[in-house]
Amino acid sequence: MIVKVLINTSIPKLNKVYDYLVPKELEEKIEIGKRVEVNFGNNRKLNEEGIIVKIENEDYTTNYKLKNIIDILDDISYINESRLKLAKYIAHTYFCNVYSVLKLMLPPGTSSKNSKKSLDTKKDTVISLLKSGEDIFQDIENDVITSSKQIQLLTFLVYNDLVLLNDVVNGLGISRSVISNVEKKGYIKLDKVEKQVDILENVKVEKSYPKIPTDEQKRAIEGIGKYIDEGIYKECLLYGVTGSGKTEVYLQLIEKVLQKRKKAIILVPEISLTYQTVVRFVSRFGNDIAVLHSKMTISKRKQEYKRIKEGKVNIVIGARSAIFAPIENLGIVVMDEEHDQSYYSATTPKYSTKEVARYICNQENAVLLLASATPEVVTYNRAVEGKTKLYTINNRPGRAILPKIELVDLKEDRLLGNTSIFSNKLKDEILENIKRKEQTMIFLNRRGYNSYVTCKDCGFIFKCPNCDVALVYHKQNNLLICHYCSHVEKNIKVCHKCGGNNITSGTFGTQKIEDELKNIYPEITTLRMDADTTIARDSHQKILDKFKNENINVLIGTQMISKGHDIPNVTLVGILGVDSMIAMNDFCASERAFSNIYQVSRKSWKGR
Repeated sequence: MIVKVLINTSIPKLNKVYDYLVPKELEEKIEIGKRVEVNFGNNRKLNEEGIIVKIENEDYTTNYKLKNIIDILDDISYINESRLKLAKYIAHTYFCNVYSVLKLMLPPGTSSKNSKKSLDTKKDTVISLLKSGEDIFQDIENDVITSSKQIQLLTFLVYNDLVLLNDVVNGLGISRSVISNVEKKGYIKLDKVEKQVDILENVKVEKSYPKIPTDEQKRAIEGIGKYIDEGIYKECLLYGVTGSGKTEVYLQLIEKVLQKRKKAIILVPEISLTYQTVVRFVSRFGNDIAVLHSKMTISKRKQEYKRIKEGKVNIVIGARSAIFAPIENLGIVVMDEEHDQSYYSATTPKYSTKEVARYICNQENAVLLLASATPEVVTYNRAVEGKTKLYTINNRPGRAILPKIELVDLKEDRLLGNTSIFSNKLKDEILENIKRKEQTMIFLNRRGYNSYVTCKDCGFIFKCPNCDVALVYHKQNNLLICHYCSHVEKNIKVCHKCGGNNITSGTFGTQKIEDELKNIYPEITTLRMDADTTIARDSHQKILDKFKNENINVLIGTQMISKGHDIPNVTLVGILGVDSMIAMNDFCASERAFSNIYQVSRKSWKGR
């Protein structure tokens, strides 16, 4: 048997397949998509990892002397013919090697060094009865069993057969020696079983049921549901204001997909959104869900991959990489907050999740549902041109109203002697919120800070005359440089617009905001949610839970506080450094500034 193997290499010239012989003892295990260990090149000691991409017919021959495959590294293949086509499409579109794309489709932590153990899942020990309940109770009555702990264990197992060993030890307080003694007497047996993934660990979720949709929700559900019923590919845009009930639309559409015996992928842009999305879906669909995101342990993600591959779940929820989950018979892909930049991979292989989702849905005859309160201009333009079907939700359900937005010019505050980061208006409103025991969010777009240069007197931002993007200040050589066309200017001392000399550059961060708030209001309680405070696993949700449950006065954060969170007691949102968003050296700076301002301002539920 001869197979074609793609070698794990980043060298473009080697981005092709090579023929290898399969030893007789390995033939039964050969399958497209499995990783293999092969000897590659002239160095006999140099072994490489490869992936089988084709199994040749028996009559296939070659004039070359072929090497043997050394070993098969996988028990399960996560890559099939359709995934190979997808990898070739991405490699061709984004100019990268096919193997680097195929790595995205394998469980995390998979490498040749891990060998076959790389895909093994952990085992749990389960206790089960070997005798009937009648026999056990008879032995207890006849004093065959006299130990109180042994009686407690056996009585519990009569009513709760197949129980985890850890649950018995920790829950009932029964020692392992007691369990071992009962096992020796022939009443029970211990078995190793595949460890189950507990999606929400210790979180209790109440069952929820479909809500009666509003007229706008109903129109979207019926319209998109028609394409699901017909089993055809269609790209749809759900354009709805924040808090308008887009998630309920997803839930009801996915229920329709499941009724058609198909499956669903739900993508969210931030890890911080994954938890609350999972809660909503588990409350509706139970544990028929797999979760994939980078904050999970590698072992848990491997278990989730295996559950998906074996068809044990019908819904996959996760961040960008979840689009590559080994799910089959796909009915719908939902991209929540489709405008978010985290859907673009900045590392090799670079790709747009939206383009990949389009390809997959087209191949699977599935619906691609893009959803946002501030869709990308390109996405909305596709809807205007008729390439994407548009559904709009303009109103929040019930009595919820959109908050008022007030723009404060800090130049006026400077004239009044206020040199603080906060305007006088915002300081007054925060104080009022504290008195009313209502909560406040302070948003800082730290991603946009590139040491741009501005005039404090008139607010003018110095831009490149060629590209119309903000010039970046380089302190080392004291120059202003455009990062697009390399236009260079000497550091400006006088404003072109007003003639003033109050020119400044530099940034401020969330910690400085927190310190200044505590200086203004010594008794205030604050939390920060940024890259520094969310390193630990589950830290996103812990911060949000603490903010909500302990009624902390102010939450200060970056983009991660602007997406998806629903905290009814937040009645004030302060957005700092709006100029910095527009000053980003990016052609889409204005679009993204609007998106950020709109999204975070809608976190205020005043009038709900």
